[in-house]
Amino acid sequence: MPNIRFGDLRALLTHLGFAERVRGDHHIFTRDGVVEILHLQPRGALAKPYQVKQVREVITGYGLAAGSPPGVGEKKSAKAKAGRRARVTMADNQKYEVILYWSKEDQAMIAEVPELPGCAADGATYQEALANVEVIMREWVETARELGRPIPVPRGRLRYA
Repeated sequence: MPNIRFGDLRALLTHLGFAERVRGDHHIFTRDGVVEILHLQPRGALAKPYQVKQVREVITGYGLAAGSPPGVGEKKSAKAKAGRRARVTMADNQKYEVILYWSKEDQAMIAEVPELPGCAADGATYQEALANVEVIMREWVETARELGRPIPVPRGRLRYA
């Protein structure tokens, strides 16, 4: 995957109607009609390859083309994926399934939380990736709550190796 400047990725998302919130070096992107809450963090001046893939999947999954007005191309399954509204506490974050894998492109471990669309983090080790994704899970839940979005109830183990 070619190197993509972080500023260019941010500019693309804001051009497509995503709102950006910044917490430290975390850039959180949301858009009405898009279930995923994207947490992006630069690696120097570049975007991380796994995050570029996340953004690409959102753009293609929702049919968002450059210049599309907000609301165009809503994913048909977005409402189903959102789940039911629930009161989720910070302690519940540890109950979500986390998938850990090595990314050769990123030269890092990637931790994804399938029940929280767009929730992923990386680290040099399993432990670091897990610690980083715990922060992102908290931010995901806080952001969803602040926006009045549904927060999925943790269901435990979802996938099998």
